[in-house]
Amino acid sequence: MLTFAVALLCAAGDPAPSRAPLGTRTQGPLRELFLDVTSADARRSGSSELTLRYSVANSWNEPMSVVRGSSISSQEMDEQADSLAVRYRAPWSRFFGAQFAPFSTTLEGRFTLHSGGYTDRAIEAWHGLVGAFNYERSKFARNEVHLAFGDDGGTAFRIDRATFTVGDVVLRNQATVFEGGEPLSAGEVHRYGLAARLDLKLPTGPLSRAGGSGGFDAGLALLGTAELTSWLTAHALFSTSRFSGFSCDCTLQPKEWHWGFDASIAASLGATTFLIEDRVVSPLLQPGWSRVAWRGNDGILASGLYAGFRTHNQVTFAIRRGRFTFWLSEDATPGSNSVSTLHFLYMSNAPDVVLGLSFTQPL
Repeated sequence: MLTFAVALLCAAGDPAPSRAPLGTRTQGPLRELFLDVTSADARRSGSSELTLRYSVANSWNEPMSVVRGSSISSQEMDEQADSLAVRYRAPWSRFFGAQFAPFSTTLEGRFTLHSGGYTDRAIEAWHGLVGAFNYERSKFARNEVHLAFGDDGGTAFRIDRATFTVGDVVLRNQATVFEGGEPLSAGEVHRYGLAARLDLKLPTGPLSRAGGSGGFDAGLALLGTAELTSWLTAHALFSTSRFSGFSCDCTLQPKEWHWGFDASIAASLGATTFLIEDRVVSPLLQPGWSRVAWRGNDGILASGLYAGFRTHNQVTFAIRRGRFTFWLSEDATPGSNSVSTLHFLYMSNAPDVVLGLSFTQPL
């Protein structure tokens, strides 16, 4: 995929460079089931666009059980998720007239193949090359899919073979509430903007195939965009969301309320744009559960304890040329980690690494 992406970027045409944010998701097997409020340019747009995004996300959490009182819940997250996302954005002015120019709606859908894939060996080779902890990957078979989540109340899903699924549909309704300043680059109307957005997730994906949670989610976001120079643009987003939970009788459920923060910088050099995005999301699952001890400290680091019960930080590096964007994401969250040699940083490995390629077509 990396070679293919480089070839496309080199062959891409030479339209005005876009410094829009990436708008990436946090593609962990559990987090993908719920609403992910993603970044966008806060300024109004006068044209529609269609975006296709293909991504490969490798997640690795060895089997883990957690207990609360007399309840016990078990999970395992070992997969490669190949995802094709389709996104269509339209300004309301195209349908209702110029007075609705500050408003736009984005419709998103997703198709995912859960499989063992082909990325395990490359990740282990990288860990060996840089001398990093391998998270006990070598103790388990490579390139196999094992996704399981359930407890004494019910089972959300159990997947042990390649499984194709449809994801939940998301509607993102944005209103630019303030913008101004003379633009510093071609193709923009204003230099900075502030917007509010309401996101809704519709339960179209089956929980049993790890396509969606089976419930409705909603989120509110405040977005900001500012051109700092003629070649540099900054974006930020703060969001709060309400999750409806798994549509099963599982005792362990996600927290009801969540928050997220995104910040990104986009810098243009000729017809090429370089982007860095950092996104932080709150802990996913309900607190009050304790992990059943297994395999000592290494077992803690290799389990889903941090992925499910702690804040997750994802850093993404991207390059955009023409209508194509290629990105690489890695998780690394500052915070206490007393069981590791790195006491100030932890990794959830859900997802561990994400590679993505997108194509955007103005309409």
